[in-house]
Amino acid sequence: MEYERYRGTVKFFRGSFGWLTSNDIAKKIGDRDIFLHKNQLNSVPSVGAIVEFKLVVDAKGQPKAEDAVVVSGAGACAGESKELKVSKDTKDTKVKRAALMLFRGDEVLVLREKKDDQDTLLWSDLGGKVEFGESYLECAIRELDEEARGFLSPKSIEMLKLGLRNQYGDDRQTPEVVPLKASGKYPQAVAVFPLDCSGVELELLDAKGPNSFGVHEMRWLSRQHPDLRDRSLTRWPLLRAVCALRGACRGRSRSPRRAE
Repeated sequence: MEYERYRGTVKFFRGSFGWLTSNDIAKKIGDRDIFLHKNQLNSVPSVGAIVEFKLVVDAKGQPKAEDAVVVSGAGACAGESKELKVSKDTKDTKVKRAALMLFRGDEVLVLREKKDDQDTLLWSDLGGKVEFGESYLECAIRELDEEARGFLSPKSIEMLKLGLRNQYGDDRQTPEVVPLKASGKYPQAVAVFPLDCSGVELELLDAKGPNSFGVHEMRWLSRQHPDLRDRSLTRWPLLRAVCALRGACRGRSRSPRRAE
């Protein structure tokens, strides 16, 4: 269960720790409460909040929640406001990054880039830092527009933007909040927008070199590809999202509508 994630309900939380109940966990290890510490959370939850987490069992057999994210109820990162705007003080912003996960079956569309502080090319997602006053969705669309430039045809980019607005615009569906740094004073997470591209013809272009945003390559890779499990070859946000959302996209996202 290395990459499997579960959902549970906060039974008790006070100070720095609390307990979860989960029907899914009860089926696996019996009807036991799951220990939850604030260092493993993206925000402080209230009793009754729904939390998504990774299950670990310590040396004494006690089930514990790690990489936990409040997904509904008080303390949730997403869905608290219709606009989902970031605050001016970035230290208080729990979700600082937004990204797309364009997939078809087991494959995900990834890019390989080289930033100024990198020595080598790394696989990455279509995503980046949320700017002040920008919603998570608008950030993801902007990053698509920038990073796919020269690697996807303009028609394909416009079709994807339309599909994203149809699926996630006007708060119709909220993104998946994937923790990147659950511990410390300022926990961080990424808002991931999965979009099913099965049956949609995206035109990949034969680029002659990197674009102005440092992207050198774009291709479809299996989510099981060994490169996407290797932190020396893949940027952490993509690696973390692939691990957290493996299989979660199937059967829940709609394909983008074809542009007229």
